[in-house]
Amino acid sequence: MIRPAFRQLILALGSMLLAGSALATPGTLIRAAELKADAFVDAANLGNLTADTPLTVLEGKGGWSKIRTADGKTGWVRLLNVRIAAASGDGNALATLGNVVRTGTTQGAATTGVKGLSKEDLAKAQPNLREVAKLDGFRARPADINRFATSRKLTAREIAELNP
Repeated sequence: MIRPAFRQLILALGSMLLAGSALATPGTLIRAAELKADAFVDAANLGNLTADTPLTVLEGKGGWSKIRTADGKTGWVRLLNVRIAAASGDGNALATLGNVVRTGTTQGAATTGVKGLSKEDLAKAQPNLREVAKLDGFRARPADINRFATSRKLTAREIAELNP
């Protein structure tokens, strides 16, 4: 049986987490962008926003951020067009908790879900010699090159090397 005081504590913490996750995050548009009706490229264009537009990030979906501008326009912009404002350090524990719930950290974070190779993967990489041998089959042989050039009436020309 859960004691009433413990139940109230759990309810209070749950409420704080829900309230914290609903907090909007201030930011700025770092380049001009279209404000879209939904989070996809073919969505209706609601208008054009200029660079340095102050905004509030309401939520994220994939590579998109739902935002509200200072003049009340709401819509979606590409995630990479938004710079999240730096933490103010004002000690607002509820805002910090909301950020932790939203991003998993007390710092602002923007990710697009791009996956790649780690440094360790690259360091351990080994060539697949069978596939390299297959590539040799696509190599142009001098006789084939000359036959192709002759059939197209191409002539050799000297081109000076570019030195940047």
